[in-house]
Amino acid sequence: MAIPRTFIGRLEHRLSDVAAEYLGLAQEDEKVGQLLITQGQYRHAMYFLIQAMEKYVRCTIFGLVNPNTEYFRNRTRTHDLDELLDFLVEIACPNTTIQGQVREQLRDFVLGGIRFGKLHNDLRYPSFSERYQSYSLLSVSRQDADITLERLQTLKRFLKDIHQLRR
Repeated sequence: MAIPRTFIGRLEHRLSDVAAEYLGLAQEDEKVGQLLITQGQYRHAMYFLIQAMEKYVRCTIFGLVNPNTEYFRNRTRTHDLDELLDFLVEIACPNTTIQGQVREQLRDFVLGGIRFGKLHNDLRYPSFSERYQSYSLLSVSRQDADITLERLQTLKRFLKDIHQLRR
């Protein structure tokens, strides 16, 4: 006799404001990341802080476009923060010349030159290094976690004003 299937949680359908849902989830991830820093769990803290960044960006995107449109749903499925930010700039800046300048500002000044999209997996899994012909694991410190938290705060300030680019 088969064991009956068990479900965890309950899906809530027909959310009225997807951007607001992403905002709430981002705020929760940010709080968890901060708590994990205080507990010395830097790897996990950074993971949650990067998750918060992704969700803040999705919140901003879905505040600018219709989240029910298949195109926008598909373009925001990635966990690569760099891809999400590129898409946000594409949406927020109709002028392609300005898009390049905004992308550069985002990468250099907002994110401090850090490629957070790659960190998403490097924080969670060992990866095979062709260069060293062995598996490698990213080691992180309190300083790394603090820098990630600082970049999150800078990103939030940037996102707050991105709607001005649509003028």
